Amino acid sequence: MLGLHFREIIQDMEDYLKPLLAQFDFSCLRPQAATPPASEMTKTKDKDEKGSSAKLAAEPGECVVLLADRGLLELPLEALSILQGEGLSSVSRDFSLQLLHSRLNIEEPDKVESDNKKETKGGKGNKGKGDQSPAIKVMRVNRDLPANTFPVDIRHMKCIVDPHNEVNIEGTSLSTRVKEILESHSQHCSHLWEGCVGSRGPHSLSEMERLLCSCSAFVYLGMESFVANIPPAKLAAIDLSECRLALLFDRTQNSASVLRQRNLDMLKSLSSSHYKRLVVTTSVWGAAQVELEKPPETALLLSLGGVGCIVLNQWHSTLPQNTRSMTKVLDCLLRVRLTSGQTVHVLRRGDSEVTASYEKVLREDSKEGRAPHKRTLTPAAFNCVVYGLPNLIVT
Repeated sequence: MLGLHFREIIQDMEDYLKPLLAQFDFSCLRPQAATPPASEMTKTKDKDEKGSSAKLAAEPGECVVLLADRGLLELPLEALSILQGEGLSSVSRDFSLQLLHSRLNIEEPDKVESDNKKETKGGKGNKGKGDQSPAIKVMRVNRDLPANTFPVDIRHMKCIVDPHNEVNIEGTSLSTRVKEILESHSQHCSHLWEGCVGSRGPHSLSEMERLLCSCSAFVYLGMESFVANIPPAKLAAIDLSECRLALLFDRTQNSASVLRQRNLDMLKSLSSSHYKRLVVTTSVWGAAQVELEKPPETALLLSLGGVGCIVLNQWHSTLPQNTRSMTKVLDCLLRVRLTSGQTVHVLRRGDSEVTASYEKVLREDSKEGRAPHKRTLTPAAFNCVVYGLPNLIVT
C-alpha cells in the first residue's frame, strides 16, 4: 500500500513540475557514450588507461544540488525520473544559493593560514599584546583526496545512540547492536564506540552539548526526532562550526518513545496553562517548537550552527531500516570512501549490500538497459536525503 501511494505521489510530482523542468538543460545527466570494443581498447597505451580509470574513480558523475522552497521540500524530489540517469552520482538539497556559497567558503582554510603567516612575518610590533589575535584552527588536509572534495577528520567523529536507553531488539539493547556495527569498522575508527553517548546508559543534555561542540562529525541513532532530544533554542545557541557532517537516523517510534514524546509536546504547549492569559501565547510557542522538529527545520537549524552537510530521514522509518541504513552509510564512508552525496545515492539504488566500489554499482544498474528507479521506487529507498555539501569525504 505504501509503495503504491508513493508511486502515485511521484507521478503527481512529475506532472506538476514538468513545465518547470522542461526549461532546464539536463544533457550533462544523460548516459555516457558506450565503451569502445575490446579490440580498440588494447590499442590504447597503458599510461592512458591508468589515467582514464583514475579519472573515473575520482569523478564518477555529476552532482546536482536542488534549491527548493519550503513546500517543495516536503516532496521526494530525488525520485524525479530526470534524476535517475547514470551520469549522476549525487543529488543533495539546500535552502538558498547564499547558504550553499557560505558552506563552500568555510571549507577553504589553507588560504587563511597562508595569509595569516604573511602578516605575522613582516610587520613590526606583532609581539605586542594589543596586536595578538587568537590562533586560527586549521583543518587537516589530505593531499590524496579526490578532486573537488573536502575532508572530514575521522579522529573527532562521535556517535550518539538511544539517548534515553529505551530500545531493545529481541532482548538486546540498541547500544549493543550499534557496538557490533562499529567494531566491524575498528580499523577505520576504533575510537567511535569509546566516545559514544549511550554506551553508558541514559545521557544528560549537557553531555550531548559538549559532544556536539567538540566533534568534526557525529552519528545519531535513536527514537523520535533528533531535535526532540535537544531543545531548538539550545541547538541554535551551540557553535557547530567545527562539525562538518551530521548523520541522523531518527524518526523511529515505539510505545515508550511515543508516550514520552506526547508528554513533552503537552509540556511545550501548556507549560503555563494555569495562567489563563498565557495559554494562547504558550500554545502558539509550543506549536512552533514542534514545527522546528520537522526534517527541513532540523537541517536548517544545524546549518545555521555551522554544519556543512546533514543527512537525515524525510519521514518516519522502522528501527531495522534505520539500523541497516546506518550500516550502509558507515560502510560507504569509511571503507569504500565515497563522498557524502555518493553515499546516500547508493542507498537510493536499493543495493542489498554495499559494493566494493561505486563504479561497480553503476555497472550493475546499467546492465541490459535497466534504469535504477524502476527497481528502487520505494519509500525506504528515498527516505534518506542530504542537505548541504555533497562532496565531503572522511579521512
